[in-house]
Amino acid sequence: MKYLFWAALISLGGMLSPFAAQAEDTGSYLAAIWVDPDGCEHWVLDLGTEGMMSPHLDRDGKPICGRPTNICMEFPGDVLFDTGKAELTQDAIDRLKSYFAKEMADGTTAFIINGHTDSRGSALYNFDLARARAQAVAGIAQQLGAMTQVESFGEMRPVASNDTEDGRRRNRRVEIICE
Repeated sequence: MKYLFWAALISLGGMLSPFAAQAEDTGSYLAAIWVDPDGCEHWVLDLGTEGMMSPHLDRDGKPICGRPTNICMEFPGDVLFDTGKAELTQDAIDRLKSYFAKEMADGTTAFIINGHTDSRGSALYNFDLARARAQAVAGIAQQLGAMTQVESFGEMRPVASNDTEDGRRRNRRVEIICE
């Protein structure tokens, strides 16, 4: 039996915005997640149990939402990788080693590496490609002794329109956030 599962209601300035998911009743639990405008991640299970899932916590264990980011470098994907690939070119390896060495000499020892793609290809393919690229970049930082965290956004956070070649080129990128 199919039914409409109202997974979450998000309060936006007093307005309620429902997120609905079609699901089949198989006797198992249904779950949904959403991200508030302030960056807090939430989950709900079968319209009853609800909780936070933000991985960013302060020293007291409370979630930090919408934490400020300091993007210290953004590399266009075509500077680091061949099209559709996640292996760094030798030139990219040299550039990244130089970049991370300079940042670490200035006192930065931890980085968040965000991978992004354009919208061509399936969402799952783009997510996996963005993650593999971010991991390749993180590997260079780790070789130099830095701590890293990898996040993949695939095609979910474009900075330009995917309707043009220039826009797609701008969306294929790796962001490095200094911690």
